[in-house]
Amino acid sequence: MSTGRQPRFSPGSTVDGRYRIRRLMGRWQVGTAYAATPLRGTESVTLLVMDVRPAAVPQYLRWVRIEADQQRVVPAGLLTPTDGGHLSGDTVYMVLGGLRGVPLATRIRQDGSLDEVVAIRFFEALARMLGRAHAEGVCLGSVRPTNVFLDGDPEAPAPVVFDPGFARGLSRLLDYAPREAERFVAPDRHPEMPSAADDIFSLGALLYFALTARKPPPVDREGRRVVTPPSWKRHDSTLCSYIDPVVLKAMAPQARDRHDLCEELADELAALDEVFRLSPDARAVLGLQGVPAGAERRRHTHPHYLHDLLGLPEDRDDDIAPSGEIEIADPDEP
Repeated sequence: MSTGRQPRFSPGSTVDGRYRIRRLMGRWQVGTAYAATPLRGTESVTLLVMDVRPAAVPQYLRWVRIEADQQRVVPAGLLTPTDGGHLSGDTVYMVLGGLRGVPLATRIRQDGSLDEVVAIRFFEALARMLGRAHAEGVCLGSVRPTNVFLDGDPEAPAPVVFDPGFARGLSRLLDYAPREAERFVAPDRHPEMPSAADDIFSLGALLYFALTARKPPPVDREGRRVVTPPSWKRHDSTLCSYIDPVVLKAMAPQARDRHDLCEELADELAALDEVFRLSPDARAVLGLQGVPAGAERRRHTHPHYLHDLLGLPEDRDDDIAPSGEIEIADPDEP
């Protein structure tokens, strides 16, 4: 653990002769964040001052150069490291794009669950953003309610993702590494080599959280417990039940049962958006009536019914609890 004190910067001061501090944004577990501006530019950036483990400065500088090189291919709205350097002792800094918007965690805490239409449009845009990043070889491995932001119009927000790269090797270099948000992390992930399948799981868990205002249940690595569909946790008359299969497929414990690509998840959400745009009369003609939340509770809970929601084959007896009944996981249990 570093024993040095991080330097504190006041508005107007310069960092490494390259950035001018505008204001303090906050003191986080991993370090201190500032809003800043390049001395040779006008754009707003986020400057994060951190302590690394003793003798890890050279490793950090190599790591941040690699991150900065790949930043040129990431889509707009995905804030990854663009620069970094050494200040003194074990203290380093990282530069990312200007942080904007409201964290999903804050939005849910203040206003409750998202409207279904707002949710599917926001997550379609988010899935397409991550799909473009995956196409360029950039996977995040750490997508959680606190680093996904809703920017702009509350009824049609644009996604912004703040990703310093914790899951891509930064955590092992830091003196104070952040804890994982376990319920939003794929159970079959590699600790330092995130994959597209990991991000798809996180998107499903985030969408569950956005629709229910509750954390997903603890991940079951063996697949014996089936997650309660999100629509069961809503109290209004809703179309949310149509989203259930999409969410549960993305959240499947094993990568082989999830969507193959973020674009596939985005296309399914776009199709649901088209259904939601139909009038109630048009949906009735097509047999797509809205289902009151909680109505599924009154159905016989046959194991294969929930298997269908998960997109699992019917012959997977290992997904049935020993009693022959499906064990329903409650997101509110510890």
